[in-house]
Amino acid sequence: MQNLMNVTKVTLPNNETIDSQQLLVMVNETRKEYGEPPIRNNVFIDRIKDELEGETYKIFVGQKNGADIEIIEMALKQALRVAARESKSVRRSLIDKLEQQSKPKSQAELNLAYAIAQVEQERRLKTIEHQVEQVSEEIEHIKQGTIPAGFQGYSYLKTKYGLSDAKCRQLVMAWNVPYKKVPHVPPGGQITQMSVVDEAAFRSALDNMMLESEKRGSQWYHPKMGRFSVTA
Repeated sequence: MQNLMNVTKVTLPNNETIDSQQLLVMVNETRKEYGEPPIRNNVFIDRIKDELEGETYKIFVGQKNGADIEIIEMALKQALRVAARESKSVRRSLIDKLEQQSKPKSQAELNLAYAIAQVEQERRLKTIEHQVEQVSEEIEHIKQGTIPAGFQGYSYLKTKYGLSDAKCRQLVMAWNVPYKKVPHVPPGGQITQMSVVDEAAFRSALDNMMLESEKRGSQWYHPKMGRFSVTA
């Protein structure tokens, strides 16, 4: 059985594999630099098994501080995925530590540093791709129309009911007609906020206003609206 009591420096055994204790030393040394608590071996083993579930790796027994401990030997490509579960700072420092060592580095160390960097880059790219997809879907949704059912914009209300844009807005405020703002993309333009109004409530308010209004020459008058014209 291995005696791991005095492990102080990590030396990867070959170009293809690394064991959990060697990787744990690297991780805990880096965690300490960033004020993060160390990981116990049993917790680290559970993390490895979770990450590598369904994959092939070797398990053997070692000894540390007089007690038997479980050790996992894994491929570098598996180890890099385990290491990539650390915080961003720890991951980056692990890479820097391997890249900036003054002593010659083994090919395995170079492979592990490269692999961790690749995983981190892949995760960043996936995050960016996901964000781009979300924005694209939102823009496409806006282009297809995001006006809630039963609501219409002021340009529509103006055309259909014959009031000017300003008087449509005045009517909405004076009769507390429900309205809301929704994102809108005009042809070739940028996303803006568009006001839309509950059409049924607007029509009801307009009918009430006309019943209460009086004709004054070619225009109409209502105390809440002042003079206005309606082009039917």
